[in-house]
This record gives sequence, C-alpha cells and structure tokens, in this order.
Amino acid sequence: MALIEKELAHFKHAIAVPGMGVAMQEKLKETRVLVVGAGGLGSPVIQYLSASGVGVIGIADYGVITDEDMHRQPIYQMQDLRKHKAKMAASRLWASNPFTKHYPLLLQVKPENIKQLLEGMDLVIDCSQHHATHLVINDACVAHGKPFVIGEVHNWVSWWAGFNIAPASGDAAASYRCNLDMIDDHRNFDAGAIGVTHGATGMMIVNEVLKYIAGVPDGLANKFYSMNFLHNTYQVNTLFPDAGILADIRAKGVLTAEEYGIDIVPDIED
Repeated sequence: MALIEKELAHFKHAIAVPGMGVAMQEKLKETRVLVVGAGGLGSPVIQYLSASGVGVIGIADYGVITDEDMHRQPIYQMQDLRKHKAKMAASRLWASNPFTKHYPLLLQVKPENIKQLLEGMDLVIDCSQHHATHLVINDACVAHGKPFVIGEVHNWVSWWAGFNIAPASGDAAASYRCNLDMIDDHRNFDAGAIGVTHGATGMMIVNEVLKYIAGVPDGLANKFYSMNFLHNTYQVNTLFPDAGILADIRAKGVLTAEEYGIDIVPDIED
C-alpha cells in the first residue's frame, strides 16, 4: 500500500533508519493489529503502534477512565474521566496520527465474539493482564492460526512473549498454555502499579512487534522476555511447544465462558 506524500513527510525519520525504508513503512501501513485492553499496558502499546504507522489498530476495551488510573495511562486527560477508554484512545491517537485507522471496540473479549474480532487481523496483542482472557485469546489464535503477544506488569517486574509464532528453525510454535508454569513464576500479585514500568514494557512490546512485522527472525518466536526494573535485570527465556497441549487446543477450539471462569459483563449501549 503506497504512502501518500504527507505520509512520506510524516514518517521520514523512521524511513531513514537503516533496514527500514519506504517499503517497510508501507508494510506497517498494511498491517492490522488487535490490541486487547487500553489500560496501563495497552495505552503505551497503542500509542507507539499508531505513532509507528501501523495501518489499522482495533482497540478492545469496555472499561471507563478513572482518576486512580491516570498515573499509568497518560494517553487520557482529566476531562476524559468516566468516558470509555477505547473511544477516547481512538480520538487521542487520531489527533497525533490521522493516517492510521483506530477502531474503538467497546466490548468484552469473550468466547462468543473472539472469532469475529480476529477476522482480518494480522496479529493480536493481549494487554488485558487477565489470565482467563489470555486463555480465550490463546485458544482462538491457535485454532485460527493467528500470532499473538501477551504481556503483564506486576510491581517492578514485567514479562512479554510471542506465541503461535514459528521460529526460523522450523520448530513448532509454542502457545501460552504450553508454558504456564514458567509464566506463573514471573507473576507477583502484590498490590501496586507504577506508571513508568507499564510504559517501558509497552514500548518494549511494540519494539518487538515492529521487528516481527519487518521480518527480523526469531525476535518473538518462542521467546519469553522479562524485566526487573528495580534491579535492572533483563532475561530472555525460550518457550517450548507441547504437542499434546497444542493438539488438545486444536481439537476443542474455544471453550465456554464458564470453562474459562469469565464473568460476562453486559454489552455496552453506546
């Protein structure tokens, strides 16, 4: 998809980066990404996806903006309080990059709608930080052959990983379900959330996603990244596919809300 003259000017510094160029900027423009969650982690993700020139961003979030969340969701403003995150995020993003199509999806991601949400999308980034939602997205993406990224932030520690993305070696792609034990080791559910750790993690996720779109080999494929911001320790671990688990996911497909343990919220009447 060719860039218009205004886009060439808008993205000229990104285009000038070695290895990027006009062709890569055009590839970003052709890419469609679904982001689940527009909160502390989702906010920087959608901001930098948009700023980078990703062509279509679906923003799925049924929540509203609250005062206590503002410290880690700087995409919003005080006048946005009690308004829907997805709608206000789309408005703010358009104001800084009108070349990207930002679609607010004021809904809960659940078994009944996940297939429809995946249609036409090239990649899913799950910023819900909600285990049951991770499982829904995992099962649907594996069943429908969609690559996806999940990230979480817990106090000073964060992690993010690429799933259903086969490495260049030809090995099978790992899923979220295949690596639950390792993922659980990186969780800390003590109270508290720091804005900067969410922002830094979101930008690291987008950096890897941009490399993936650009065709950089194995940046996300079967890789699990973690960062301890308090002690400045960064780790990269390998994700391992489990053939039995993958076969079970493909055989069963997406389960019911009750099986996932998801409390269904009423649809929003906008």
